Amino acid sequence: MTHQERIRIFDSQGEAYKQAFQIFLDHTDQKRNAKRWLQEVVDRLPARRVFIDAGAGNGEVTKAFAGAFTRTIAIEPNVYLRNQLQQRLPTAEALGLPILAAQPAAQGDLVLCSHTFYYIPPEDWQAHLERLVSWMAPTGVTIVVLQHRESGCMNMVHHFFGHRFELRRAADAFRAKHGDRYDVVTTLDSAHVETPDLGKAYAVAEFMLNLLEIKCAPTRQDVEAYVQANFATYDGGYRIPVHQDFLQIRHRPKVGEA
Repeated sequence: MTHQERIRIFDSQGEAYKQAFQIFLDHTDQKRNAKRWLQEVVDRLPARRVFIDAGAGNGEVTKAFAGAFTRTIAIEPNVYLRNQLQQRLPTAEALGLPILAAQPAAQGDLVLCSHTFYYIPPEDWQAHLERLVSWMAPTGVTIVVLQHRESGCMNMVHHFFGHRFELRRAADAFRAKHGDRYDVVTTLDSAHVETPDLGKAYAVAEFMLNLLEIKCAPTRQDVEAYVQANFATYDGGYRIPVHQDFLQIRHRPKVGEA
């Protein structure tokens, strides 16, 4: 039997991870679409005193909105990413703690947690939602962003690993627990990765499959075959849907407070 090459398992601080992430960023409208969507929310906020970005990463998204707020608090436990964040946005207050251990010193008019729940065990999602909402100002909003469970990319993750990220189910559980205390709304926004060749499409697929801890890596041949069968376009390129869910949680006004 011939040995088959398997997909790489990335170290989130390693060079291979950074290169794969950059290929993703260079070929997707996901970040741009998220910023557009979030900007509309920010523009409608009744106050813009404090922005809390939980899982802020390298600060790219943080910086896009920090200028709209008087104060920005960025939570990022990864030292490498936090150093990048502080270089990019030196005025932000950076907390090097996980979400459940962090204690921001002010309530947020916007509490954002973008594409971080992939790295949190599903059984801990509700505790994290509760913690994020506890940081929210009375007229503020908490927003969690994650890929839609049945985007093309997430269907690929399910195909190889049998797993889905169930943000809408988490929203339903939060709503069921708290009744009429909060308005809980999930909105779908479309996004894609478009690459000119199979090599870059494979690099993006390999990067996305690393969202989960990989115990048994699929072969490169199988992943390339999946990408070819599901994402190839008529002009020789590749188009991978990476649609996003935006979960919004707000305090519901008490009777007479509208």
